[in-house]
Amino acid sequence: MKLKGVLDFSLGNFLCLRGFARMGDLYSVSEPDPSFQRNLLKLHEKEMVAFLREGEFLFFPEVILCTTLSPDADNTEEVTQLFENVRRGQHFANLKFPDYRLSCSVNKTKSGTDLRTYDTFQTATLELNTKLAHKFSRIDGNHRLSATPKDKRFEAHNTPFCLLLFRNTTEASRFSRALFHNINYKSVPLTMEQNLKLILDDSSLFPDDKLKEHESFGWPYYHARKLNNGLDFDVFGNLKQFIEKEPRTFLVNQFTFLTQNDVLGDNENAVRRFKEALVKINGLFDAHPALKDSKNRGLLAALVYYELKKGAPVASFVRWVLDNHLHLIEQSSSADLIGIFNKVLESRKRTIFVSMPFGKAKPDDHYAIIQRVCKEVSDAHNLKPPLKVDRVDWFHDGTSYEINDKIIEMMSDCGLLIGNLTHCNPNVYHEIGFIMGKAKAEGKDVANMLLFLDDSVADDKDKFVGFNLRGIKQLRFTKPEVEFAPALRENIERFFKLKL
Repeated sequence: MKLKGVLDFSLGNFLCLRGFARMGDLYSVSEPDPSFQRNLLKLHEKEMVAFLREGEFLFFPEVILCTTLSPDADNTEEVTQLFENVRRGQHFANLKFPDYRLSCSVNKTKSGTDLRTYDTFQTATLELNTKLAHKFSRIDGNHRLSATPKDKRFEAHNTPFCLLLFRNTTEASRFSRALFHNINYKSVPLTMEQNLKLILDDSSLFPDDKLKEHESFGWPYYHARKLNNGLDFDVFGNLKQFIEKEPRTFLVNQFTFLTQNDVLGDNENAVRRFKEALVKINGLFDAHPALKDSKNRGLLAALVYYELKKGAPVASFVRWVLDNHLHLIEQSSSADLIGIFNKVLESRKRTIFVSMPFGKAKPDDHYAIIQRVCKEVSDAHNLKPPLKVDRVDWFHDGTSYEINDKIIEMMSDCGLLIGNLTHCNPNVYHEIGFIMGKAKAEGKDVANMLLFLDDSVADDKDKFVGFNLRGIKQLRFTKPEVEFAPALRENIERFFKLKL
C-alpha cells in the first residue's frame, strides 16, 4: 500500500505528509490511541453513518494521523537525514524506516518576485510494509474512520488526510496529546474535564514548567495540577457537590478567572491562598445553611473571588444572595454575579448611615436635617442613584436577622457614617469604633466618618467625651439650622467629591 501527498513542515513546525487516500485504507492502517482517545459515542457513530450514506453535503476536513519514524530508538541517522533533506528542499529515494520506505521528488519554480530564488514543491510516496508493526495513531477523525466497516461503499470514499511524522516515541506521545487537546477543546461531545485529564494527570508528558510557560496553558493549569489531588473533602465537605464531579474543570476555570482579575498571581503562593479561601467558604455554608441548597458553581466561584479580594464585603454578598434567592439558581456566571453585586455596592456607597441615640427629640431633629440636606445635595448635583439616609431602627426589609449583624452590614457597605455624639451614647461610640477599625484593617488613613455635637443640648460630660476622638472630622454647633445644616452640606459635597 502506498500513500502519496505533499511533504512539508506545517507552519514551519511539524513534518507532515498531506494528501488523499481511500477511507478504507486509512482505517486499515490506523487505530485510536487508548491513552487519550475517548470511547466511541454510539449516537455520534449512528449520525456519522447516516451522514455518509446520505452524501448530499458530504465533506470532511482532514483525518489527522501520526506515526513515529523511530519507535525503538531516539533520532536515527535516517530521521536526521529526512528532516535535513526536506528543510533543504532536496529529493531522496527509498529512505528506510521500520514500517515503511519514503521517497521524495522536488519541483522548483522561479519566484515571481525575485528570479534568483526558487520556490520548492515536494511530493512524497510512503510505501508501507505488508504487515505494520506499529499502526498509525488517530488524532482526529476517529469517528469518521470507525464508521467505515458499517458499509462497504464507505471504503472507496476518497478522504483528505494529514500524517504527522514524529521523530521518536517521546515526541509522539507529547505532541499527539497536545494536538488532540487543541483540536477537541471546544468540541461539545468531548468535555473539558476529559481534555484536562490528559494535560494535568501526566507530568512526564507535560512537565510543570511546560504548563507554566506554554501559551496554550499557563499558571492556572499548573495551579490546578497542584491542587487537583489535594482537596480533602473531609475538610471541604460543604463544597464537595460543586467540585467532586469535575475537579480539574472547576480548578482551571477558577484559577484562570482569579488570575485574569488580579486576585491571584502567577506564583507558588496562589494555591495556598486558594485553599485558605475554600476553608473560609466551607465555614460560611455552616453559618448560612441555606447555601447548602445551592448547586451553582458560579456562586462558589464568586464567593472565592470575594474571599480573596482584599477588603471585599463577603458577608454583604452572602446576605444579598440569600435575600434574593440567587443560591437556588442552578447555573450562573461568576462574572455576572460579581458584576451585578458590584453595582449594588456602588449604589450602597451613596448610602449615609446615621449613628444616633434613639427616643430623644433633639436627635430626631438632627436626623431630619441630615435627610433634607442629602436630598438638596442629590437634587443639586442630579445624583443617580441619589444619596440615601439610613438609621437602623427605621430599616425594614421583611427578613429576620440579628440586629447587631444588620447594623454591621449597613455600616460596612455605607459610603459615609455620620455620628451624633450628643448625649454620649455608648452604642454610637461602639459604631464609630467599628468604622475606625475597619478603615485601619483596610489600610486607610482616614475613616469614612463625620461626627457632630449639639452644644445647645449637651452637658459638660457629653462635650468632653464627644471631643476626645482625634483625627476625625467634627462639627460643633449651638444652632442646628443656622450652623449645622450649611456645614453638613459642605462636608457631604466634599466627601462625595461633588465639589472640589
